Amino acid sequence: MKTALACLAAASALALMPAAAAPKPKWEVGVGAFATYSPAYWGASRDSDDFGGFPVVYFIYRGEDISIFSNGLFDVDSNNTERFTFGVSVDGSGGVDSEDRHGLGDIDPVLEIGPKITFALFATGTQRLEASLAARVAYQWGEGFEGWVFEPSLAYLVSLNDTTRLGFTLVSKFGSEDYNDLWYTDGFYVADSGYIGSSLAINLVHDLSDKLRMSAQAKIMTIEGSDMDKFASLVEEDTNYSFRIGFTYSIWQSSEMARE
Repeated sequence: MKTALACLAAASALALMPAAAAPKPKWEVGVGAFATYSPAYWGASRDSDDFGGFPVVYFIYRGEDISIFSNGLFDVDSNNTERFTFGVSVDGSGGVDSEDRHGLGDIDPVLEIGPKITFALFATGTQRLEASLAARVAYQWGEGFEGWVFEPSLAYLVSLNDTTRLGFTLVSKFGSEDYNDLWYTDGFYVADSGYIGSSLAINLVHDLSDKLRMSAQAKIMTIEGSDMDKFASLVEEDTNYSFRIGFTYSIWQSSEMARE
């Protein structure tokens, strides 16, 4: 359970953008299942790394001006030729046990949500280089507001063929004082606002049919260069890794088609 929310949220984006050009159903309902592996938090000991899994249920709407998950879950949007897109960035954690934090107490599930704006540096219809900025507010279950997260990113997306897409995303992560304090303050070190670390993710998506999709992600995260890496006892590894693989399936599609 600890990894389920984090992996689902990290790869899912609620895209508020024009619908795709190819004719597709206006409405869809889908389900999926994923296996995951991830650390308790950035910088945590590898002994805290956890295997997990989670199911998903998702809804798709393709409108004339606004779409929700227009390309389904965990897509690599290499075919998008829009210069600007605006959407919602979601991330989080399924919770961290006290034993993974030197006995400093549990952290309950944390949800992060906020706006994300993306600008395409170039987009050919099969390749896309884009820069994004996301700002998310963090809430801990049962505790409330836990600060802000800011993430500038750069991504290169490419269609290998009509059914397979590959994406590379480089992200730098910054937290407010409250957010960094939640994860890294110990009995001797008090975290301040600022840089947390950076990550590089590789995403592979393969559409097995118009209803069935396989998606996978491998991510490397480093906290090296941050104040937490230098001073916080809760940081035990400079580098962490996470993995996700799974399938989604569209179980219902409307007869009404979205406009091209």
